[in-house]
Amino acid sequence: MTLVRMRWTCVANGLTAVLFGCTGAGPSTSHGGGGSGAGATTGASGATGGSAGAAMMATSGGGAGSDAGGQGGAPSAGASSSNGGAAALGGAAFGGMAGMSAGTSGMMSGGGAGAGGGTGGGAAVAISGLMIEPNPNSVLSCTVSWTTDAAASSTVQFGVGGYQWEISDTAAVTEHKVLVIGMHAAQTYMVKAISGAASAEGTFTTGALPKTIPVGSVKIHDQARTQPGWTLMNIQMLDPGTMASGGVVIPNSTHPPQAVIFDEEGQPVWYYVDGSVPDIGGAVSTMLTDKGVLIGPSWNSQQTNGTPPREVDFAGNVVWECKHAACQPGKNVSHHAGKLSNGDYVIIEYISTSDGVQSPVYREIKADSSEVWSLDWAKLVPPPSGSRTDWCHGNAITIDIEKNEVYANCRWVGLLKTSYQNPTKQWLMPASCASQGLGDITYDGSQYTDSHDPEIHSDGSILFFDNGGWNTRCMKSEYHTRVVEYQVDQTTKTAKLVWEWPGSFAVPDDFYTSKWYSPYWGDADRLANGNVLIAAGILDTAEHGRIVEVTKAEGEIVWELQLPLLYGAYRADRIDPPLVHPVSP
Repeated sequence: MTLVRMRWTCVANGLTAVLFGCTGAGPSTSHGGGGSGAGATTGASGATGGSAGAAMMATSGGGAGSDAGGQGGAPSAGASSSNGGAAALGGAAFGGMAGMSAGTSGMMSGGGAGAGGGTGGGAAVAISGLMIEPNPNSVLSCTVSWTTDAAASSTVQFGVGGYQWEISDTAAVTEHKVLVIGMHAAQTYMVKAISGAASAEGTFTTGALPKTIPVGSVKIHDQARTQPGWTLMNIQMLDPGTMASGGVVIPNSTHPPQAVIFDEEGQPVWYYVDGSVPDIGGAVSTMLTDKGVLIGPSWNSQQTNGTPPREVDFAGNVVWECKHAACQPGKNVSHHAGKLSNGDYVIIEYISTSDGVQSPVYREIKADSSEVWSLDWAKLVPPPSGSRTDWCHGNAITIDIEKNEVYANCRWVGLLKTSYQNPTKQWLMPASCASQGLGDITYDGSQYTDSHDPEIHSDGSILFFDNGGWNTRCMKSEYHTRVVEYQVDQTTKTAKLVWEWPGSFAVPDDFYTSKWYSPYWGDADRLANGNVLIAAGILDTAEHGRIVEVTKAEGEIVWELQLPLLYGAYRADRIDPPLVHPVSP
């Protein structure tokens, strides 16, 4: 840990003084009906603090603009100087954010911030004890902490060559600690801590990425038509030579499972390495939650439980881990972990009968891992005579508690809809692969072959990632992956094919029309702007795994991220950047 000692420079009535913690006693210029003792020293200039090692350095600026404590006031002129005095806003809605916003303006123009209004009264806030510490769980993250002499909000701004991003907490405290995420590897960042109108500055240098975390290559980016945000996915890396006989790439890694968030440039901005057990199969789900990221289970070399489902916060701390009996060694929890609207978790356990036929049981569990609900697929859709081993292959479930709806997916057999309360079968939308005549839905247009993670829409449509078959289940000689959407009439039990990609759409290269086959993984999501995000899950020595965003009407790729060879992803989700938002101009 490196302590950064700050040197404060205050400018009062044109005189510069160096001291630790400074306030001014100039005339009030507030228009906001503020607290008593409103003070306004003139502009504050930042003085460079001592170096704090290779990764961090701190400087700070004090001084004052005007304060404001009441509501509805107008911005006041505040102190102004070439050293960066700034006006403070009247009418602080957050009890301290008023002075902060004004101080930021002064610092961005070349000096320290004004110090006033940070607590809703007239006293200036002083910052001391700034520390910038690396996150032991990630080279892309740090924590910034400091102390104020009065309760105030916390904001950290950061960026390269300027301040592009910020993370804020409006809680009024005197001991401040802010987790910073969203940085690129091997970059030196300017870092600014802000409370009220006071600030302290430093630098932080991120480390080099672990070799298992790739940098993506963005080949297409039509910014005007892309859904803004970052992209969350798992990443599996294979070492060269990890192939079965005949050159077939098998997704059995020697490295543990990982969750990674990429920005629009293809740069990792957050990651978590999940334990130490090698990731066998690579079908590790990821999900943004209210607490961070939920990471699904992975197999071990015996294709039983390897790493259990875990939820981690953005600092990389485990905040939940499945302790249910199904998650214990020797059992088989696979493919999916989800978090429901009531805060419970859902997992999929594979259960084998005495003759080796394997079917999924979907389980809802509380945070303490006690079970409160389950759906046993084989009780609602019994395996036909002659079924063998993993005849169904459960890989996803969607539960809408409020609508009393459940959609449980088996790759080979189809999508099963049931009620949530006392699960009762309503219909089975069959896959052509191995449904063996079990379906209730008939098709208008081509039937999908087999699928991963169907997405249920409120307009009655369902989006499928159609893998295109599997050589031990589907009797086909040619395999090709696509994404299809059906409009489902639940009264007549018909499904009309309304969209297919690539289908007849023009695509930029022949990968999508003649080479795209995802044998193990895949995902497709409708985005807020109407586009579709597709995780073209592939792991190969010659073809790159791709995450693409396509427009619905034209089928045009507006964003394409390619992963390096022998890196692959099971699913992907476009998310709003967690914690972080752009600095206002």
